[in-house]
Amino acid sequence: MKYTQRDKARILRVTTRTLQRWKITKPELSAIIEASFMLREAIQEDEEANKKIKEIIKEAIPPNS
Repeated sequence: MKYTQRDKARILRVTTRTLQRWKITKPELSAIIEASFMLREAIQEDEEANKKIKEIIKEAIPPNS
């Protein structure tokens, strides 16, 4: 899932204007925020991929009787 500026602001409980202002006035904080959302997206993608892999393996290997 890609987070929009509105999503990020809602999660952080700030306004989108605050996020925009931080980009200019607090570039280090803005970079940390962006990196954290990228990491959050990567984790979600990995979890989805792991789930699909487990389903493929489960379908390919019959259960022991």
